Amino acid sequence: MISAPPSNAARFALLAAAVAALGAWAYWSKGGVRDHLVPRNFGVVEAGHVYRAAALTPRALRKVHEERGIRTIIDLGGFDADPRGEDLARRTADSLGLTRYVFHLSGDGTGNPNAYVAALRVLADERNHPVLVHCSAGAQRTSGCVVLYRDIVQGRDNAEARREALNFRHDPRDNPRLFEYLDDWQEQIRRAFRAGSQVPDQPPVDVSPHAPASPASPENR
Repeated sequence: MISAPPSNAARFALLAAAVAALGAWAYWSKGGVRDHLVPRNFGVVEAGHVYRAAALTPRALRKVHEERGIRTIIDLGGFDADPRGEDLARRTADSLGLTRYVFHLSGDGTGNPNAYVAALRVLADERNHPVLVHCSAGAQRTSGCVVLYRDIVQGRDNAEARREALNFRHDPRDNPRLFEYLDDWQEQIRRAFRAGSQVPDQPPVDVSPHAPASPASPENR
């Protein structure tokens, strides 16, 4: 038995369904929905203590806070080119009762080594835990910070820590400067951290938080 070809109405319905499915996929994958529900480039550095991510939407940050009990945020410049995003991030942290530190670095993970020293100080103090470290994409600055944390604070293998960065979208072919920067500065950052000082001949970085204005109210938790 030979099936009849689909009618024009059936063809139109199939085409409309395909277009709708494609539109839904694009809306989800491009951040219309996904970024609110799935924290971008999220990873566990040390369960119960340190986590990493890209810059999160307020809803995604609330989700991570509720699931992981985040108390402290280290922002390595996730909103340095977005004043409105910075204001929203600050207000979101305030509403959740989170202490937020901002240490600015360049997008490729380079910059003032004392920003990394300051971030390590926050990470090394367990009174701040659990801590979420993020930048914009969670690939360069965040990877640099985690490499230093693994090596200097945890005493883990440095080569292994650098390989871990590849799992979080750091590509040395696309950005060769990060590991070159660490080759140049890692030992000086280590010495400054252990001495309780800062890297000499570099701009000092104030290790002061952008503390929440008041404790989070129950409806905001």
